Amino acid sequence: MTILCISTFFFPVKAQITLNRDQLPRSGDSAQIMNAQLSIPGTRFAATGPGTNWDFSDLQASSPDLVWYRPGIQTPYFLFLNSFGTKVQDSLNLLVVSLQNVFEFYNSNNTRWAAVGRGFTVSGIPIPAFYTDNDEIFFFPLTYGRKDSSTFAYNISIPTVGEYASRGGRVTQVDGWGSITTPQGTLECLRVKSTLRILDSLTFQGNTFGVPLRTEIEYYWLSREEHIPILKVRGTSFFGLFNPSLVQYRFTLKSGVPPPDVPVADGDFLLYPNPTDQMLYIAVGRFDQINRLQFIDQMGRILRDWAAPVRPILDLGDVQAGTYTVRAECSFGTYVRKVVVAR
Repeated sequence: MTILCISTFFFPVKAQITLNRDQLPRSGDSAQIMNAQLSIPGTRFAATGPGTNWDFSDLQASSPDLVWYRPGIQTPYFLFLNSFGTKVQDSLNLLVVSLQNVFEFYNSNNTRWAAVGRGFTVSGIPIPAFYTDNDEIFFFPLTYGRKDSSTFAYNISIPTVGEYASRGGRVTQVDGWGSITTPQGTLECLRVKSTLRILDSLTFQGNTFGVPLRTEIEYYWLSREEHIPILKVRGTSFFGLFNPSLVQYRFTLKSGVPPPDVPVADGDFLLYPNPTDQMLYIAVGRFDQINRLQFIDQMGRILRDWAAPVRPILDLGDVQAGTYTVRAECSFGTYVRKVVVAR
C-alpha cells in the first residue's frame, strides 16, 4: 500500500535514463549472476547523486549462481497463478522449525513492481503465503529524484507449530544516475536505494515471540540493457553503519561453459539467460535427458531441429532479434518455452 510519492526533477531528462516495467524482471527471465566476496566495506556504497561513476571493477568473485523468474504454476507453489517467482533462500531457520525452499513471488503493472507472496516448504509440504499488504519495491517511471513509501505484511500458518508473521515499511528512492563498472564492463544506470524497517514474530503453542525491529538496506543499479540488476547489494544498518550481507552482479560466462550447479529438478526445463544476445544454455534434471529440440519462429517455422544427443549450449549469434519458441522432448515430458533474442 503506497502512502507517499514524491518526484523531483533536478536535471533534464536527456541527462539520465528513465526505466519502466519493461526494464525490470518479468515472467520467464533468467540470468547468470555472481556472488561477490563480502570484503568490500559498506562505505563504498554511499556515493550517489547525478552523474556518478560507480567503479566496482575490483569486486572479487565468490560463486556463480542463477536467478530464474518462473511462472508461479511452474513452481512448487502453483497457487500463485498470476505471479512469477524465484528461489531466494534454501532455508529459513525459526529455531522451532526450519522453512525450506523459500520462494519470493512478484507481479507488475504500469505503476509498480511488487512482491505479492512467499512460498515455504515444511516437512515436505509446500505452503503458499500471500501478502496481505503487497511489498511495492519499484514505482514507475523510475527517474532520478523519485521517492516513494509503502508498507507490507504477510503471515504463514505452520502445521503443528503456529504462525510466522512479518510486517514493515519501505522507503524507496532513486538517488543517483550515471554509469556503473563491474568486472563485466560499464553501463549507464539508475541507482535505487530501499530502506526497510521489519518486524517479525513467531507464534508457538499459543505464545507469540517478537523479533527486535531491524533496519535493512537494499541498493540496486538498474540499466536499460538488462532486466536483472547490474549490481544488487543487501545488508543491515545499525546506528547508521551499513554492513553488506549480499553483493551480486550480473555475470556472463565468456567461455561458454554453464555454471556448475544449476538448480533444476527432474521434470523441469530451463533456458538461460533469457533474454539472450547469443549463447543460450539448457538445463534439465539430473536423471532427465533431451531427446529432441526444436527452435521455432513466430510464424511457426522450425528453424532448427536437433536430435539426441543435444548439446546444452546453443549459439544464436546468427538469429535475428525477436521472440522464439523452444520445444523440447525429454524423458520426463515435453516442454515449451519462450525465449527472447535481444541485440
